[in-house]
Amino acid sequence: MKLPKLLALTKENRRVYPLELTVNDRKLEQLVIDPHFEEKHDDYMSDEKIWGIIKFLNDKRFIPTKRKKE
Repeated sequence: MKLPKLLALTKENRRVYPLELTVNDRKLEQLVIDPHFEEKHDDYMSDEKIWGIIKFLNDKRFIPTKRKKE
């Protein structure tokens, strides 16, 4: 998938992209990608792949599950 034009680059080098997405009836307007994944996962992960995964969530509903007590 093709990424939209970058909106901003934060001082932490996070990349901010415009987004129109609704998940669980919540509208999201930005996708912020932190570059930490590049340290260990850049050989198979990219902003484009993250964008594609996120777009898959559009108009979906997810029911939270209970967390196990430690």
